Amino acid sequence: MIQQIPHKSVLEIACGTGLWTQLLAEHASRVVAVDTSPEVIAENRYRLNAPHVEYVNANIFSWITQERFELIFFSFWLSHVPAERFDEFWDSVRERMAHGGRVFFVDSLLEQDSTAKDHAPLNDSGVVRRRLNDGREFDIVKVFYEPAILLNRLRALGWQGDVRAAGRFFLFGSVVHVD
Repeated sequence: MIQQIPHKSVLEIACGTGLWTQLLAEHASRVVAVDTSPEVIAENRYRLNAPHVEYVNANIFSWITQERFELIFFSFWLSHVPAERFDEFWDSVRERMAHGGRVFFVDSLLEQDSTAKDHAPLNDSGVVRRRLNDGREFDIVKVFYEPAILLNRLRALGWQGDVRAAGRFFLFGSVVHVD
């Protein structure tokens, strides 16, 4: 799918340290990489050192831009969108998309073998407890989606495309908004 990226503008939501940004930058003439963490943006920038990647330190829910993008990409982000903000998030994605644009995403399936052995079992509550190496623990938003159910929710919001499992651990989707 990465090879099919339009060679124009790409928005990467929750870019993190740059593992996906690097692939996106290889196939696009411009990438706008957004994340709330200045530390991960610094790591991403250092890793890539790419002049056609622009970094934005912002919360995607409050970030305002007039630019429209041919591709909007996010990896392991949708599961961190609180369930009550799902529609709002997808509305903001639609508003940032150029006519004829596409969304591509990757995320986690609910699979017990994908979590650390010393973590609590995963469930569909929308929250998981994460333990850091230093022993601190945090509850984080983690909404797991079944591909067919996610696709139906997206269809109800005017999106068409495909969402499917990739093995036991991951799902991916490629969708467009029908105007």
